[in-house]
Amino acid sequence: MARVAFDERGADHLLLMREEHGNVAPALISKGEDVGDVRLDIPYQLITILETVYSCVPKGKIAVITRRCDEKALAELTKRGYVDEERMIKIGLACSREQIAMCRCSDPVPSKVDFGEPNKPVPTDELSERLSKMSPDARLQFWVKQFRKCNKCFACTHNCPVCFCDDCVLEERTFVPEQGIPPGLSFHMIRSYHLIDKCIECGECERSCPAEIPLLTLRKMLARDMKEIHGFVPGDPKTVSPLNTTLEGEPMEEECDEC
Repeated sequence: MARVAFDERGADHLLLMREEHGNVAPALISKGEDVGDVRLDIPYQLITILETVYSCVPKGKIAVITRRCDEKALAELTKRGYVDEERMIKIGLACSREQIAMCRCSDPVPSKVDFGEPNKPVPTDELSERLSKMSPDARLQFWVKQFRKCNKCFACTHNCPVCFCDDCVLEERTFVPEQGIPPGLSFHMIRSYHLIDKCIECGECERSCPAEIPLLTLRKMLARDMKEIHGFVPGDPKTVSPLNTTLEGEPMEEECDEC
């Protein structure tokens, strides 16, 4: 790992997961330091950690262990100016069959695989297929029932690698009252709209949801609509969002950095 990051790719720092004293946690290693007991079987999103430490590492290139979804998240962060592409070095990690099955992932292989063996994608999400065959009313009732389980813990937002707004509109009392569990449908509708042009289907929202709401299925269905209607797929560094306004409702300018 150190050889690939520092010697071959010229990184100054390496962000990874490692085990120490029986616990696994993210670690930022500088060139010349011992990387320790690296763990590649932990499905945490390192991009959320990168967003936290990036400003604290003002100089040098940072290598990051990236699965395919991490790679897509980096692309979305780069397009919006949150990270400098020139400073980022991707160390490609192929997901296991179990991880691919858990995420029902249709695009699991990073552009360059440095560790792991590429595995076949899962072509469809069974729940999405079932819901698509329902009537609009029946589908609405399904999601209303699911959202009634929500306890507004914000795990889905805090663990999302592409939830990078400085001020979260879901904490704005005009749209989401401070009191009241479960929150109204506006909570989930607003979040869905905010993610529709940048969700990379990593599954962190669903894995972290204590109420076991199938949030990944919801994201996949919306992503399918975006692709069919607009021909847009998040995670491609060359694509431009089809949404023509910022979250504040102002027209987007050509060089707008708003998310």
